[in-house]
Amino acid sequence: MSGGGALGRMRRRSTFSFNEKILGLAILLITAVPFILHQHIVHDEVKHHPYHRPPQTSKVVNRNFGSAKSGGHVRYSIDGEYTYDGDLPADIGDTGRTLLLSALQKRPVWDQELVPDLEKERCDRYFVYQNYDSNTTTYKGRKRRRVFMGSLIADDSWHTLATIAMETYGIYTAVAFVESNRTQTGIPRKSRFVEGTLDHKLLAESNLFGPETEVLIEHFSHEEEVEGMGLIREHMQRDRILKLWKKAGMTPDDVGILTDADETVSRDFLRAVQSCDFPQFDAETENCDTPKVAVASMIFEGSPECMTVTRKWMHPDIIVGKCIEGIGDDSFKLTDDERHRPFAWRKPKFTKNKGNYSGWPKEKTTYPLWNAADFRRDQGGFKFIFEDVSYLRFRMGHTGFHFHNFFDTTQQLRNKYRTYGHPVPLADNMTISEIHPDLDLFVDCVLNRNAASNKHKTLTTRLEEFEGRIPIAYTIDAYSLARHEEMGQILLEDELGHDKSWHDNPVSPVGKKNSVPLDEKGK
Repeated sequence: MSGGGALGRMRRRSTFSFNEKILGLAILLITAVPFILHQHIVHDEVKHHPYHRPPQTSKVVNRNFGSAKSGGHVRYSIDGEYTYDGDLPADIGDTGRTLLLSALQKRPVWDQELVPDLEKERCDRYFVYQNYDSNTTTYKGRKRRRVFMGSLIADDSWHTLATIAMETYGIYTAVAFVESNRTQTGIPRKSRFVEGTLDHKLLAESNLFGPETEVLIEHFSHEEEVEGMGLIREHMQRDRILKLWKKAGMTPDDVGILTDADETVSRDFLRAVQSCDFPQFDAETENCDTPKVAVASMIFEGSPECMTVTRKWMHPDIIVGKCIEGIGDDSFKLTDDERHRPFAWRKPKFTKNKGNYSGWPKEKTTYPLWNAADFRRDQGGFKFIFEDVSYLRFRMGHTGFHFHNFFDTTQQLRNKYRTYGHPVPLADNMTISEIHPDLDLFVDCVLNRNAASNKHKTLTTRLEEFEGRIPIAYTIDAYSLARHEEMGQILLEDELGHDKSWHDNPVSPVGKKNSVPLDEKGK
């Protein structure tokens, strides 16, 4: 899917100004710099070349909404009736039902055919900074790689799951989900995707991710106390994903994408991962020194219309099977003693960025395999790959999407913040804005409040006016605005109201400044 002539007119620069070279060098040396860089450059969103032609073989787009009118994106439209006539969850709202019906529609994989000219155009758009320059990838006529996706899953909204399924429809060889009966903090929860339930049927039995994509679900239970608390419990679950990939037939030549259930690689970049000559995905030459590719994801905060324009989320993460523990050669596997504890990340001397692999035997031809904790925590060497776009000053376009804080009730949202990573114990008694600065931004966006005091900003126009790459699901005409309005109604009905914001939280910078200091007796 490409914009043909528009792309032909796009010019990439092989040399950069002094300031750009300094920034490029910083990206190589300091892993946090891409976050800071995006906070400044993403404000420059204006126009950008259309990257897609409408699909020629697909009959995919909601007959009630119709097709989106603006150009530059993959359009999703349905001619005739929905093909799915089964039950749907009762609590997902009108927009959720429409979106899920669209995602469940029986349809061909419209971009299945590999067209060399289009692949070459696609590969020319993706680059990494190296030696001060932007080095793009190429296409050499290879067949597509097999790609496996894996994620933890819990109370994630069907709005998110359906959006991810539509974005990746028909591409993954297998999708692996692991669901725990406890949260990261050890709080018991009811398993949702159990065989025989509607949620299981929709996720694993309805070809949601494509007609030939295998969906595996494993239920995790560990009732004993976990040394290392929530993070180790999380990585114990992620370790099961790697085993599910092995069960599904993953080999060292294949590629694994480790995500959370609210993240996805963009479809165009996912096709690039399959076809382009990224050295990180070449099992014959990759020695696992710097095998990981981190995706630069555009963040949607709670609503399709609340796209954050001042930062990006650097996940999901992608690694070739050769370098993944359980898939690659076990002779390059680290022992538990070489990690902080079982299932944990590696000790510094076995990392690229902290110890330059000083503890690894020099005679070994391959560097250590990556377990699930390494995969997610950037413990070896990795690179950010960007899409070359004209609407950003430094042309570092996003390659994925993060659907942050998507939910169907405010009760679900408070439960997430009270019981999962970085818990907020008093979340049940706080306004939504008061819980976290990201939620403050979300409420400001949905309720159209003044967001001047927030650190980050959202798109000031409607999403349909943004000509950068957006999720395929959001091109369904009127879905984005309808869901936005639905979220507004949910917030307005919240019984705790919205008279307090993040700045009223005692742990916020403003809250700390305004708090009354304790006397010497702690009163």
